[in-house]
Amino acid sequence: MIVLCVMFVMANIFAQGVKKDLEKAQKSGKTIFLIITDKTAKGTENLVKIAENAQKKTKNTAVIKFDRDDKANSAMVAKYRLAGAPLPMVLVVASTDVVTGALSAADATVERLVADIPSKNQSDVLLGFENKKAAFIICGKKNAKDKAALEAECKKAMASLANKATLVFVDVENKEEANFLSLIKPELTKTTVLVFNGQGQYTGTLEATAKSNDILASVNKKMGGGCCPGGSSSSGCGKK
Repeated sequence: MIVLCVMFVMANIFAQGVKKDLEKAQKSGKTIFLIITDKTAKGTENLVKIAENAQKKTKNTAVIKFDRDDKANSAMVAKYRLAGAPLPMVLVVASTDVVTGALSAADATVERLVADIPSKNQSDVLLGFENKKAAFIICGKKNAKDKAALEAECKKAMASLANKATLVFVDVENKEEANFLSLIKPELTKTTVLVFNGQGQYTGTLEATAKSNDILASVNKKMGGGCCPGGSSSSGCGKK
């Protein structure tokens, strides 16, 4: 009985340690390569090596591993919907706790893990989608003269939506936004705003002269499927 009690306590300490490591990394603004395994999983150590190599090529990332079989980890299994997932696998989890990538051991490469790391703007937009918020993504050059007026109109639209929207500006010349830009595919030669509804669906791109009513009309469009401009289905665009 004593042995069983000790094992139970140790299991809980380990699970709490994984959770604390995750929370500590996220508070530091890090993206986590979260390795999920169990006693039947094959190829876990190789997957860990891939994640560690991806970590070496990036800034502000961490590699954390946990065992799905451990009942003490059941809350994390439910949170990330891992109950039926084939293992081992790696999740790319942003500092906002939004999952921006999920790869099996067979599909995981250093390049794919690096590509799934979100910029801060992308992470903020995806967190908004998690909370059913629309998104206004202004894209253009940092010093564009028409940016301020468009931002003002977007803020008016946000007020009409009771602030149930996320507003970000993406500098099309910023290399750190390259992956995000490749997903949303904005016009690179002028200032525009890409509009997404609260379900993460792309509803249109508007010019810098757009007014708040135009933006509201776009976000309120009735849509079918599709979360990204051009019909892209990449997990990094509107993954929820």
